[in-house]
Amino acid sequence: MITAVKILALTLTLIDARVSLLDGKSIEGSIVKLDADQVVLKTTAEQPVSVPIRNVIDVTFLHAAAPSPESATDLLEIGLADGSKVSAAEIAASSAAITAKSTVLGELKIPRQVVRSVRLQPTKDALAAEWAAYLQRDNARDLLIVAKRDGSGLDFLSGIVSSIGEKEVPFIRDGDEIPAPRERIYGVVFAKADQTAGQSGELALRFVGGHSVTATAATLESGVVTFDASWGHKFSVAVEHIASMDFSGGRIHYLSDLEPLSERYYGLEPVRQQTENLFSADAATRTGLSGLWRMSRDCFPNNGKPKLTLRGQEYAKGLCIFPKAQVEYALDGRYTHFNAIVGVDDEVAFNQQKGRPPTTVELRIEADGEEVFRQLIVAPDEPTPIDLKLTGVNTLSLIVDFGDDSSTCDYLDLVNARLIVDTSGK
Repeated sequence: MITAVKILALTLTLIDARVSLLDGKSIEGSIVKLDADQVVLKTTAEQPVSVPIRNVIDVTFLHAAAPSPESATDLLEIGLADGSKVSAAEIAASSAAITAKSTVLGELKIPRQVVRSVRLQPTKDALAAEWAAYLQRDNARDLLIVAKRDGSGLDFLSGIVSSIGEKEVPFIRDGDEIPAPRERIYGVVFAKADQTAGQSGELALRFVGGHSVTATAATLESGVVTFDASWGHKFSVAVEHIASMDFSGGRIHYLSDLEPLSERYYGLEPVRQQTENLFSADAATRTGLSGLWRMSRDCFPNNGKPKLTLRGQEYAKGLCIFPKAQVEYALDGRYTHFNAIVGVDDEVAFNQQKGRPPTTVELRIEADGEEVFRQLIVAPDEPTPIDLKLTGVNTLSLIVDFGDDSSTCDYLDLVNARLIVDTSGK
């Protein structure tokens, strides 16, 4: 809710920035003013350009490239349940709070209940995927993550982490306290059940060093950004340490993050091509042998789940849908627009048989049962952008059908598929 982000009036020295808008456009110029209602930029136009803050996704500061001051020293990391990631040089913990020292933010004291994880060793590329997987677990108890002695990966113990000391991490397992040597601990993932209090804020400050802090209030004056972090502490940071201010929280909902109202499947081949095969038994549900053709979120559903890719560009968010399918989402009149980029995924888009027409997939979109978009998507054509008005719409339906008499390579991507929240009444 944008009104929860109480950005005070900002009168700035001229700071070059790029302002990205909800409609996909962007404006570059020098920021003259930023307040709760607007961003004012000095551009090549004769008059300053004013952009309503409700239309802004983010403000990116166009700093000259420079090494991050914390990159050489702040090698540890604190992860919060609200998505904040704070780099630090030192980390300790009690049952009540995580304390740390950060080159940019200074002394930190964060309530334990809002912290999701602490990484106590410098990140290692070979272990990054495993660490990320532990962060996704729905763990009811704390996980003490250790590096295997042979260097082959990570392992864990489940129990209670009572504190984090300079040399030891006291760990309670099955009623017994085990003083684990800190040097062996890669990190701690705290129980999710503990992380419910103290989370608020929809403005994300992204730092040059790569970490980010969710904030409830921010000001920028005389080159200094002052903000209230989501856990209640106030900080003042020189603007050159800030890479961007992200206003998208609460205003953009990606379809891949939402649970569909329904998913319906109607076989795996065009009607005239349907045959009895191994997949016939569950083709209508795609829960068994047909599972590789079920809608996939944020990745291609086959071959190790690579990222969704259209014409060489990888996308972190999106859907991959194989015909014939109909996926419905309950909107309840909360959104104004639906945006997406549509195309046949690169994983299959160029796998065409010589002498035959390229793969064609049909996409139809209905809003409350009324068709608002229909197009044949041909591989390997350039992706198609979609921008549909949805004000007052209660149900959005995505219908992916065979565009020809073949099912070959019909994996359709809707990348950056997102709904824009209606903030007119906020």
